[in-house]
Amino acid sequence: MLIHHDQKYSLEDVLAVVLGEEVELAPETKQMLAERRAQIEAFVTGDKPYYGFNRGFGHNVDQAVEVELIEELQENLIRSHACGVGEYAPKEVIRATMFLRAVSLARGHSGVRPLIVEKLIEMLNKGVTPCVPRHGSVGASGDLAPLSHIAMVLIEPSGGDEEFAWIPGVEGAIPAGEAMAAVGISRIKLEAKEGLAFNNGTTYSTALGVLSTLLGERLLKTASIATAMSAQVLLGADTPYRADLHDLRPHPGAKTVARWLTAMMADSPIRNAHKDHEDDGEVQDPYSIRCAGQILGACHDQLSFARKTLETELASVTDNPLILKMTAADAVDQGVDSRWVGQYVNIVSGGHFHGMPVAFAMFGVMQAVAVMARLSNMRCARYVDGRRNKGMNEDLKWFDEWQDRPLDAISSGMMIPEYVTASLTNVIWGASMPSHLMSISTDAGQEDHVSMSAGLGVRLWETLPRLAEILAIELAFTNQAAAIRARSGALPSKIALDVEANEQVAELKQKLEAKAQELLNENLQNERFEVSCGLAVSHLIDEDGLRLSPCCEALKERISSIFPPVTVDRYMSRQIRQLAELVMSGDIVKTVETALGRGLG
Repeated sequence: MLIHHDQKYSLEDVLAVVLGEEVELAPETKQMLAERRAQIEAFVTGDKPYYGFNRGFGHNVDQAVEVELIEELQENLIRSHACGVGEYAPKEVIRATMFLRAVSLARGHSGVRPLIVEKLIEMLNKGVTPCVPRHGSVGASGDLAPLSHIAMVLIEPSGGDEEFAWIPGVEGAIPAGEAMAAVGISRIKLEAKEGLAFNNGTTYSTALGVLSTLLGERLLKTASIATAMSAQVLLGADTPYRADLHDLRPHPGAKTVARWLTAMMADSPIRNAHKDHEDDGEVQDPYSIRCAGQILGACHDQLSFARKTLETELASVTDNPLILKMTAADAVDQGVDSRWVGQYVNIVSGGHFHGMPVAFAMFGVMQAVAVMARLSNMRCARYVDGRRNKGMNEDLKWFDEWQDRPLDAISSGMMIPEYVTASLTNVIWGASMPSHLMSISTDAGQEDHVSMSAGLGVRLWETLPRLAEILAIELAFTNQAAAIRARSGALPSKIALDVEANEQVAELKQKLEAKAQELLNENLQNERFEVSCGLAVSHLIDEDGLRLSPCCEALKERISSIFPPVTVDRYMSRQIRQLAELVMSGDIVKTVETALGRGLG
């Protein structure tokens, strides 16, 4: 991928680099960076104070730095700021951070040598990934601690090698100097402003936001798929997803999700089997099905906002101070010679390092994650409730054909997976603290309102697998319920029959228990009766009539290959985790899209 100072990048571009696509610096960008660096070096001379060049940092801004100490100032900045704590951040997050830092510095407004960008690119291409503790940034003045840990691998520290990195082909982290030498990358000394330019940006937060948003979009599609599956096996309607209905309240996300649901439920035999009669006596479905278009649509809108915000961030320069072109008015205001007019020597302090835009974007994703989790959990709760699952056993327990009862006394069926969704939903809710609303001042009050974007991003990244696990459990429920429907060969009745008071029905029940298969051939399909296995039945339906829509049938087969129906109590943890891995990887979405013959988009 070419890094060019005028290029705009998508979230998918970042992911491509994370996954190993090689990066190259455009020759014209390299030339531009060198020219601007030369201009700024010629401009910053003498005693005139310029933050980042010849003055201290933070609340030390009023302290002058001698010329011979400028390089040491930059190294001290990085060494002192590399004090993050906690487990190392995932490699993919750090690779994204490095790419985004290179892109930002290559815009030409940070005043660094092209060498800095080239070294980052070389590290990316040769697979050097710095070990970066995930906690320590407040998301203002940049992600100082995480970015400093990355810079510590890049520079040749005078105080000894104190950082670690991963490289391909070597198990575990090794000292940074050893890692760089092993892949043939020489380390460098930072010059004026380069340390500040490196760590004074919201790149770590943005990397977390980019990768979380991409995964969040995948999980939203998976949540919509689970909705379409559940709507069918819980005998829900597809009419709430009609396009003309959503035209009356045209939120973009709701219209999109409703379109997905309509496509995924199209040509569903089980839906068609109960479309013309009120099998369950419910005029309307519960909100977790009927309002899924609106609820997941709002999640879609949050993710769309995050994507737009983050793509703006990818096109931005986020350190401080920044180098702008000197205008005639600037020259007069600053009392500098007019020969500098038109050159990139105007050093302007601002606040582009503040992570609040990124924090808002990530909190929107976090809200979407929390809502998707609860929606799925509510449907899982409905599955295990024999009063609300429309004719299936409590806990979706299996039954032996035509026996009077399932093995209730000794079986739990799928009781506990629903508990797990409740636990996971609570974990996600606990992680949904609006950190960006809870600023804690830093730097002796100089940085009196910070964004806390990095901490929010870390929590968001850590909750996404929990949502995947919830959705995996719901998909397991849909598979179990579909198998039970098929085994029953019938749909439930809206009328609770009093068998004792109805001699005809009682006689049918007795005959059915004694000779089930024989009676299935005696044209009883239009009679109303109660099967002794506990399923209230309105009418018998052949196996094909109880199938899901074609794309959901294809997914059901995929799910069954990992999580087959629970016929007797068994160990399920490993299968749930494997199913969650399919959710995280995008396999679930790919299976449905392949069956549809088109993407969800």
